[in-house]
Amino acid sequence: MDAVCATPPMPQGMNEARSGPSPHIAVLGAGAWGTALAAALQRSGSQVTLWARRPDLVHALRTQSSNPRHLPGITLPPGLRATTELAEALAGARLVVLALPSAALRETAQRAAPLLAPDAVVLAACKGFERQCGALPTEVLRDCCDDHALLGVLSGPSFADEVARGLPTRLTLALPALLPSHAQAQRAHAFALGLRQQLAGAAIMLELTDDAVAAQVGGALKNLVAIASGMAMAQGLGENARAAIVTLGLDDMRRLTLALGGRSQTLLSSCGVGDLFLTAASAHSRNTRLGLRLGRGDGLDASAASGELTEGAIAALSVQALERRLGLRLHVAACVREVLLQHGSAPQALARLLHDSPAQVLPEEPVVPAAAPAQRGGRLAKVARLATAGWSQRPAQ
Repeated sequence: MDAVCATPPMPQGMNEARSGPSPHIAVLGAGAWGTALAAALQRSGSQVTLWARRPDLVHALRTQSSNPRHLPGITLPPGLRATTELAEALAGARLVVLALPSAALRETAQRAAPLLAPDAVVLAACKGFERQCGALPTEVLRDCCDDHALLGVLSGPSFADEVARGLPTRLTLALPALLPSHAQAQRAHAFALGLRQQLAGAAIMLELTDDAVAAQVGGALKNLVAIASGMAMAQGLGENARAAIVTLGLDDMRRLTLALGGRSQTLLSSCGVGDLFLTAASAHSRNTRLGLRLGRGDGLDASAASGELTEGAIAALSVQALERRLGLRLHVAACVREVLLQHGSAPQALARLLHDSPAQVLPEEPVVPAAAPAQRGGRLAKVARLATAGWSQRPAQ
């Protein structure tokens, strides 16, 4: 698609809408985000099965219609199913959403792949990089799934409790097959339009793009920015410093996206600046809270023990494989790694980030031809000449 997160026209008939997601959907992962997505999909009219590893969690989902561990106080929609059996969750599912920590994605995808329906669409709803090689979630899915599987990613600014409660949310659905020249473009468009129409009923607005690279880079690196921002808050460095960190983080996103073949303009949508704003500006973010702890001098072990070790902390370490392979230095990632690995204190790492990072060289914008000047005798030209003459005759102040 040529436009950034383009919004194609809505389907004209129900047949087109039905060619999108099936009424039966499987969501793998019953953490806060997986449960929230399952609730939204169930609320929008699908039959959803939520897969969890823990029997006690499945029991609570079945008997209390809630996830007291991850979404306390929120009642889930009636009819939402839960199981610990992967085969049961995937049976007949035409849409499979993997809402898991990035570290668990490959193992779960490998288990799920033989159980998938031949025409299933598989979406990653996690944000991060694979630890050893820095692979993006869609790359992991491509390794595990059939060559003809339709794969994509669901990303964007989304606190799970708000999605679960049905509050308005705007997300990005990134499917490489939305590219017009892709062999499965027609199928991808039909699916995307159907899912967008369906989720609108659950107060989720979907942007569509074929640029899965930018969507995933934005979703992963914004967590690192939130950690660094939280560190700056704990150090009392002020709002100007936090703005500088966000700016440097956005430039990290831009450079890594371009190096991996994505488009930088995609980052100007929900999956980029939208997600970055939500995570870095709110103390509700777990990554920001981790940054606050690190900024106060609590080490990685203390943060992990308190349950605050986040995808951002893991991504800071995992992305280093990409930096080495691509010959990049991501400044915010380096800052966060320095503190996580206890190679330096938060004040030292932040000082290096804010004062030693090289100044950005902004890319040149294309020159837009100026409009033709008005005729010298025209009324507009006359007004301009009078205004200029009046200004030139004013006394110096």
